[in-house]
Amino acid sequence: MTFRLLAAVTGLLAGLVLFAACGAALGPRTAVTPAPSAPSASGQVGDGDEGRTLTFHVGDTISVVLHQQQGFQAWGNLDSSDHGVLAPKVDPRRASAVGVTLGLFTAASAGKARITASAGMACSPGVACAALARLWMVTVEVV
Repeated sequence: MTFRLLAAVTGLLAGLVLFAACGAALGPRTAVTPAPSAPSASGQVGDGDEGRTLTFHVGDTISVVLHQQQGFQAWGNLDSSDHGVLAPKVDPRRASAVGVTLGLFTAASAGKARITASAGMACSPGVACAALARLWMVTVEVV
């Protein structure tokens, strides 16, 4: 039994020495740091920003995240009042979650524009329902 244990330990040590030698053959290791890149400017606008005026810079990306309110349908008709100032972008996240409305806009030029969305009442089929709607709006100033 001692011979088997000695053979196993010797084999293990030989493997470790070989592994260390292979690593040393690669040469000294240096950390590779990627070149710094300018972070993309962006901002997130959401439920709590309703009614506010926000400032962004030309070239910024504005991400809108709105959550469905109780008693209402999910937000829809998310758009900018001036596509020359806030240009809508295709948002690959758009169908990500039920009850969440997502949108992206690019601050294309200096000026003011409103981002708006609307939501109607969530009514059961066949039940009389008040014709109420909500409007969500944020004013964006692009400088």
